[in-house]
Amino acid sequence: MKIISLLLLLLVSINAKYLDTQSCKECHDMIHYEHTTSMHHKSSIFQDSLHNKIKAKVSPNKYSCALCHTPGASNIRALVTGKEQPDSKDITQADGVSCFYCHQITRVLELKHKNINFYNYKGENKPTFLGNLKNADVSDKHYSESNKIYENSQVCMGCHGKKYNKQQVQICNGYNEFNKTSDCIGCHMPKAPGGVTKLNKKGREEYTSHEFLGIRSDKMIRKAIDLHLSANKGSDIVELTIKNKMGHSIIMQPMRLKYIHTTIIRDGQIIWSNFKDSPMEDKEGTFTILFKDKEGNKSNPAAAHGYQFNNNLKANEIKTINYKVPKLEIGDTIQSTWISYVVRPTLANKLQLEGEFIKQYKGKSVTIEVK
Repeated sequence: MKIISLLLLLLVSINAKYLDTQSCKECHDMIHYEHTTSMHHKSSIFQDSLHNKIKAKVSPNKYSCALCHTPGASNIRALVTGKEQPDSKDITQADGVSCFYCHQITRVLELKHKNINFYNYKGENKPTFLGNLKNADVSDKHYSESNKIYENSQVCMGCHGKKYNKQQVQICNGYNEFNKTSDCIGCHMPKAPGGVTKLNKKGREEYTSHEFLGIRSDKMIRKAIDLHLSANKGSDIVELTIKNKMGHSIIMQPMRLKYIHTTIIRDGQIIWSNFKDSPMEDKEGTFTILFKDKEGNKSNPAAAHGYQFNNNLKANEIKTINYKVPKLEIGDTIQSTWISYVVRPTLANKLQLEGEFIKQYKGKSVTIEVK
């Protein structure tokens, strides 16, 4: 197994000329701007404080996460084995998930516990960049070709597919309920008006956005979930239906927290809520993954032997929750709101994270009045 792993690392290494993301700005100014504001560009430990702190706690000597967080590093083997440590002065590392890296992937090898990306680059001065654009513009920096994996979103599965730890515990999974790739590109890279290049010599009317919007976007959060409330006068039951509209599970990344906050308001006062202090009081309406060690105590994902709590919804899955409430009266207002956190607040506090990591992202909200 060690020999196979080493061979795979050799296959994905980049050891020749590297076109950094800044060099793409000359022709692809809008795409460059979008990419540099995205989490792909900010994926390395130099820009992602969460990733930095997790690495320091879980793997201070080796950087196996470099395969997805700093995949274009010229010394990827040395980083993974611990022979060398990350260097912010090395552009192949500081670039994070760079343009060069993504557009060099020829295929994704799907293994049992994780996936591996393979590259097209052979060290040429003028590399071939891959994508799904037909009849691409001629460039003095690179050749362009179309590749099916960019059309069907399989290219995303090299890093966002699946990950198991050494104890065979699944840490994350980006596949849908049929264990297939969903339309990642269509959702997270929607079409935008304009051309691929600055000059737009071919008069293209649209291009594929490279913002890679996700949980940090209120717009995306609102699109992800549908909510429906049902209640009747004199009843003591409120029915809430949650539909996952995404092409993957609600929880892909184990540090996320997503939940429903439901309240009943009567005469301007909240007379009932599905939780008081913590959303975990309503386990049916809280979606997150907590790991445990051999003794059942909390554990980090890498060392986990199982789950303490694992509440999720598969792609397009619908869940109905019936809440026992005070007897409803005419005029009562019932409201449910979907809330997401990039990192569970308890974990964010432990890691002393700030900014987007402690922000409450509000998604779909639905309100009804009892008649």
